[in-house]
Amino acid sequence: MQVARQKLISLLVAVVMPCWLKAVEADVPPALEAARVSEAPKIDGVLDDPVWEQAAVVDGLTQQFPKPQSPPTEKTIIRVCFDDRQLYIAFQCLDSEPDKINASVLQRDQRISPDDFAYVLLDPFLTGREGYYFRLNSLGSRGDGRVTPQSSRVQMDWDTIWEGAGSLQKDGWSCEFAIPFRSLNFDPNASQWGINFGRWIPRKQERNRWTAAVLNRSWMKLEDAGHLTGLTDLKRGLGLELKPYTVGRWQEGRAGDGIELEAGGDVFYQVTPSLTATVTVNTDFAETEVDNRQVNLSRFPLFFPEKRAFFLEGSEFFEFGDRSTSALPFHSRNIGLSARRELVDVITGVKVVGREGPWGIGLLGVALDDAPGLDSDEVVATRMTYDVLDDSRVGGIFTYGDPRGNQQNWVTGIDFAYKNRNFIGDNLLNVDVHELMSTDPGQQAHAFGIDITYPNEPLRLFLDLKQIDQDFRPGAGFVRRPGTRQYYGGGRWRQYPEQYDWLRLYSIYWSGYVATELDNQVQTEEWEGPGLHLENPRGDEFFIQPEFAREVIDSDFEITEGVVIPAGDYRFGHVLAGFETTSARPVSVEVFGRYGSYWNGTRFRGDVEISWRASKYFGLDLDWRWSDIQLPTGHFDVSIFSLGYRVTPNPNLAWNTVVQFDNVSDEIGVNSRIRYIMKPGNDLFLVFNKSLEYERAQLRSLATETIAKVGLTFRF
Repeated sequence: MQVARQKLISLLVAVVMPCWLKAVEADVPPALEAARVSEAPKIDGVLDDPVWEQAAVVDGLTQQFPKPQSPPTEKTIIRVCFDDRQLYIAFQCLDSEPDKINASVLQRDQRISPDDFAYVLLDPFLTGREGYYFRLNSLGSRGDGRVTPQSSRVQMDWDTIWEGAGSLQKDGWSCEFAIPFRSLNFDPNASQWGINFGRWIPRKQERNRWTAAVLNRSWMKLEDAGHLTGLTDLKRGLGLELKPYTVGRWQEGRAGDGIELEAGGDVFYQVTPSLTATVTVNTDFAETEVDNRQVNLSRFPLFFPEKRAFFLEGSEFFEFGDRSTSALPFHSRNIGLSARRELVDVITGVKVVGREGPWGIGLLGVALDDAPGLDSDEVVATRMTYDVLDDSRVGGIFTYGDPRGNQQNWVTGIDFAYKNRNFIGDNLLNVDVHELMSTDPGQQAHAFGIDITYPNEPLRLFLDLKQIDQDFRPGAGFVRRPGTRQYYGGGRWRQYPEQYDWLRLYSIYWSGYVATELDNQVQTEEWEGPGLHLENPRGDEFFIQPEFAREVIDSDFEITEGVVIPAGDYRFGHVLAGFETTSARPVSVEVFGRYGSYWNGTRFRGDVEISWRASKYFGLDLDWRWSDIQLPTGHFDVSIFSLGYRVTPNPNLAWNTVVQFDNVSDEIGVNSRIRYIMKPGNDLFLVFNKSLEYERAQLRSLATETIAKVGLTFRF
């Protein structure tokens, strides 16, 4: 293991040192001085308030896609001002074809890509790493999230209190943002923030941006943001926020029978303007969305993402390494769920997250109640990072506790995230290296790795090397394949031909994954490509790729009930092909199929997703995943079906229902949820959950649950 670690360190030095020496000074970002106003604009989506005449103006964006650094096809005018309590931003989105503006999404945080929309990125600490995302369309549909350096997308599960509105105009559309300063963490002694603006025009698949309008820069990243200056004398109040809740629950079936009335809540306090402490008591997650149903046909555990608001708030401060699910030292989803995925009550929790200068701080402590087979337990997670160089950081993590078992467990780790955004010109290079150690009574084990990405245009490359000891066990984390060395790499070559009217871009991509035992005996090989991806100017996509795999298993395993895969060395291959129509159409379809050899038999897998936006008030989603598997030891099929609808009378009222079924458990799950935003921060939830078993063409009720929850917010 020591030799392998030394090789990784040598590779890190070989990659980072040349980058360090070749880095060049970045261009000075543009600056915009915000105007202080004495009167707040009315947030109604109509830009007729005289106060907007006093605002600072950004008179135009630059096209980032499909023609980088080109003038946009439609003009955008942005205005920015503030008072001592809120930041105000207005977009005037002119359009030469206003009748073609897409306006179909009303619900908060719903997928917005079908619609024309505008967004703002804020980086109050000017780190180029973490920040906030706010967006609006012409209907006033709000979306907000957190931006983190490790995440490849905005974390839309984060919600805060702010106002927004939009409106259609005869020459385009407009929208207004009002973002309270107390909804953000920031340094009151710093008068300069990072900021960027953007606009999406779906019918043209056109993305416009204020700064860094180049393909090598992700639209959601903050490293090249402009500067918003003049933000002085901002008020946050006492920095105290109380969020009490009351919930009534009626249950029948396997979860128990009867009525329960409970109360609890969260208390937020700004320890410093940039550091927030949270205390939760008798935490309830009734409003949390249900998981997408999965069926496990592998030898390894399934991964379920975190969806609960308490754990999502500030979760970016606990991100470690490259966030690969191969070995996570901390995965909050384990807290409050037993190994059999049964609920375990969270009695109380304490969390401190934020920044202090170059320090990123994440502290979490949770107390859990008794549960069948589990003693009451405590879980502690501590994560500290320190910013170094221009865009890099070093950090450490410590966790204690085993929320799914009754053993003691500790995990410690260190990591270094190196970022160079001026590598050989203006290209990006990211290098993440980490080491972890888990400790159980009388036993220690390690996991370490390095991840290198070159995420640029036209060439993207990545390489990920990991070793996970057999006994590495993070009690509060997640490990998919212990006792392995894992090698993962690949790339993509993308071009934007201008000689074809029907083709906007094409990509050729490839990847390889190899997992061996610690003695270098191969367990798994997976090779994809070279694959071909095509996209037309409207946004419709087509792809096809070959896949080859090898699996070596030392003992028989049961892939499904009654069907056994004998021990052996298996080699098989597939062809994967599919298409996806643009979401800008009222009906969008995604279809793909995979066919080929599978273990010692054959497999056909088909996936169909259909989304129908009948109007801005109603939408329907259908998802069907089906596998037909024929093996010498048995023939079986696996189906997972999901049907969901959403009804949104206005931006503050939403009714979402999803029905899921799989033919392995033969269970039907219904989750229906109504959310009414009485005003920002005050919510009413009505939730109905139903589980049924489908057997011999008959339905049998397993459990029923009806919930009413009211949550309020008081700020001081």
